[in-house]
Amino acid sequence: MSRRVAQLSLFAVALLIGMLLVGQLRSQARPAELSSLSPQEISQLIETLSARNIQLSDALADLREQIRDYEREEARGQSTLDLTREDLERFSAFAGLLPITGQGIVVQVEGPFDPTAINDLIYELRNAGAEAIAVDDIRITARSVAVLGTAAIEIDGVPIDRFFEIRAIGSPDGLRSALQRPGGVVRQLEQATGATFRIEPETSITVPATERDLAPRAARPVE
Repeated sequence: MSRRVAQLSLFAVALLIGMLLVGQLRSQARPAELSSLSPQEISQLIETLSARNIQLSDALADLREQIRDYEREEARGQSTLDLTREDLERFSAFAGLLPITGQGIVVQVEGPFDPTAINDLIYELRNAGAEAIAVDDIRITARSVAVLGTAAIEIDGVPIDRFFEIRAIGSPDGLRSALQRPGGVVRQLEQATGATFRIEPETSITVPATERDLAPRAARPVE
């Protein structure tokens, strides 16, 4: 809007300069009128016209500089808007609102688990630096927790079978080392339940977006 106003102002000044030049030409075309003026009056007229030309030229230069400022601000504003959009997409992806792809590990698990065991696996991956986790096709968010449902273990209301798969995005070596460390959660579950784990590093893993509504229910922004 400001840029449009500046362009209109520039047009108005240019039009005024044109009208002034036309007036000067018409004055030159009427020598009889100029001849009736005294030398002092002609000198004063020339000084007035010169001063007006300088003022209009200065105003024109100022408006052109304002337009350049608006164009620079527009370019910077567009860059800032693009960065804001990129940040929003990145935050949304890591919050679970968007699918995300990257390197990581795939863990195939089979065994008699309780909710605590599944939660321990998820916490272990989070502590190891996993940027996104999915159990089967369930995206793990800050609200996700394994619970005992009516017929099976559930995460976000979705039942988990005896055999399930965990996908975790992050450093493959770091995630795998955290799970396989001596005395870690995998070793404990293997010994306590006889569960089996197959951990494979992957160069490209896709973790889906959550299907849960993540809008706060109790909290609200501070105004």
